Amino acid sequence: MNQEEKLASLRDNTLASIAEFLLDETFQNSTILKEGILELINLLSDYFEEGNHLFPEVLVTNNSGEFFKTISNREVLIAEEELAVSKFKKIIKLCAPLAVGSWIIFIEVNKNRMKYGLVDAEMTETSPSIYEQTVGELKVELNGINIAYLKNIGSKTVELTGLKKKLIVSLTLDKILTTSNNEINQISQAITRECDEEFKTQITTFIDKTIKSAIKQGHGNLIGIVADDKEIINQLKIKLPDGVYLKTPIDIADYVVYTEKEKTNESSVSLTAFGKVMISMLNHDGIAVITDKAKILGYHMFIEPIVKEDGEQPIGGARTRAYQSMVNSKLFSACFYKSQDGNTKIWERK
Repeated sequence: MNQEEKLASLRDNTLASIAEFLLDETFQNSTILKEGILELINLLSDYFEEGNHLFPEVLVTNNSGEFFKTISNREVLIAEEELAVSKFKKIIKLCAPLAVGSWIIFIEVNKNRMKYGLVDAEMTETSPSIYEQTVGELKVELNGINIAYLKNIGSKTVELTGLKKKLIVSLTLDKILTTSNNEINQISQAITRECDEEFKTQITTFIDKTIKSAIKQGHGNLIGIVADDKEIINQLKIKLPDGVYLKTPIDIADYVVYTEKEKTNESSVSLTAFGKVMISMLNHDGIAVITDKAKILGYHMFIEPIVKEDGEQPIGGARTRAYQSMVNSKLFSACFYKSQDGNTKIWERK
């Protein structure tokens, strides 16, 4: 007697989910577009170019000309061609190495034609990200214009976000582990909790974008937030002596305020430079410590295992145990953790 055969296809299931997403987002009904989006997801899930791990983000729309009129931007048009599935892979190959900093790839698909290139909508260091301006909290919906935003958010995991729907696609059979935008925004707000109210939005935006850049580039992160209080900081140094404390903390908030007030090339360059230093510190082994006035106190901090009051021992890998010890220590007002495989956790003192 013949055995019953059943095919379980990750490709077919993902393609069906993409088709449903595009229908809900009112994109044109096109098999080529569906398979093109699938190709983008497959590439973005784990993209390497000449041995370098790249994390390009892609915006797909049906009318880039009209849509980009709604946000200030810089554009670089690469080419305009006939719509074909094979072109999506070509686009990533040509554009991914160029999509660095705040530049992302855009693809316009309209009937049987496509054009593509690069776009940057962050006119200053404190501008909201293009993600926030297109499909995030600052999105603007226009009649007849469709948007789909693709980005890697974890190991073999891609987020596909539209104006109405969001689809998380995991190309493994492992449990989905992602980096949450909400968690990053939460820790960013903890870092700027006591900053000047007049400039808090700009400072938080810059911190948020910087942490996202660090997470994208790094292999795991630990961030500890402390009150900007001399006594509390001195206690921290006594109880957590193993690390690098800066003689003069880097006052990120002060650089943002200076940039917003002066609006000069010099202030912009300084803020960008210190943002890069912050990224490097966040990606260094150990804990990066920042005050709730956005001052970087130090990095490469290590903490001894600390048990809970009930005696429960920290478990897991080294970074997981360190995070649990940070929470147990009661030294921090907030703690953030990201593992190498993309799992994130956040804790705030209530």
